[in-house]
Amino acid sequence: MDEIAFDRAHGGAHPGAALIDFSVSTNPFGPPPGVLDAYHRADATLGSYPEPYAASLTAAIAEHLGVAPGNVLAGNGSTQLLYLAARVLRPKHPFVVIPTFSEIANSLLTLGAAPAPIVLRRERGFQLDSGDIDAALAQGADALFFGRPNSPTGSTVDLARVSTIAERCAARRCWCVIDEAFVDFADDSASAVNLVREHPRLIVMRSMTKLYAIPGLRLGYLVACADAVAELGSALEPWSVSGPAAAVGLACLAQPDSWRAEVRTALQHERTYMQKQLATIPGFTVFPSTANFLMFGVPHPDRFGAHMLEHRIAVRDLSALPGATPGWFRIAVRGRADNDRLLEAARSYR
Repeated sequence: MDEIAFDRAHGGAHPGAALIDFSVSTNPFGPPPGVLDAYHRADATLGSYPEPYAASLTAAIAEHLGVAPGNVLAGNGSTQLLYLAARVLRPKHPFVVIPTFSEIANSLLTLGAAPAPIVLRRERGFQLDSGDIDAALAQGADALFFGRPNSPTGSTVDLARVSTIAERCAARRCWCVIDEAFVDFADDSASAVNLVREHPRLIVMRSMTKLYAIPGLRLGYLVACADAVAELGSALEPWSVSGPAAAVGLACLAQPDSWRAEVRTALQHERTYMQKQLATIPGFTVFPSTANFLMFGVPHPDRFGAHMLEHRIAVRDLSALPGATPGWFRIAVRGRADNDRLLEAARSYR
């Protein structure tokens, strides 16, 4: 694969349908206590402009992470910030680790860049290989993008390796951009945000929509060194974070760590259950995951998605995702009742 193609297939493509949507990997238990109340109270702010650059929310995020406010930039979801980074950094030779969230490559393609792939190999357990990174840097990579944990593979990179990768990138004046949209669900949920203190060319993208189950509101942020945040912030549109989104974000951050731990533990338990059950279905190949979703392969894949929809279940077909193989699908981990419905439908597939 010489270059990465543009792809706009995403999960959540069945709005309003009376089905269980396993194609989106958000917290299935819904927003935390008090969040919906905060949203409704924000009705009173609709007649006023919000803070141009979400200063109050930025300060709260910084306190939550243990970094300085100057290291944080909030936006209208992490996807907006990926496009912002592409626009500001303007890499000439970007590399993207695939398969992964397609909007990473799309953000570069819209600027005329041709991102080169680093393909995660099945035979390596979809682990990022240091030799591939060194080869990319030797070829002149000036930006490297990867997911942690990566969607759809569920593989991850530990913090020690992140630090090493960021150091190698900096030595070649290459930006290291990490998508941590799902890190809150990971077996090891420690974020790379604290590494920005020692790695000035490291940028960490974070989403608030996944854990807090607010994808319709669009809220995310990035963490980087102060100079990088200042440069990126100068190109960010004012009022990117609406008043209601900022109010909900503050309510989310106010949740105790015990709430986050309960969600993570419950979904890890269900992921183990789903992994074991799917593996017993003849012809199914289930890949290990450290996140709140599973990737698996099925026989006769051209019929599987339609079969599941007949049972009122949506799954994410990865056939068009660059770096994936036809026959691979991704499902979110949900609550037991929903998970059992998916298993029942999958077992009836022939």
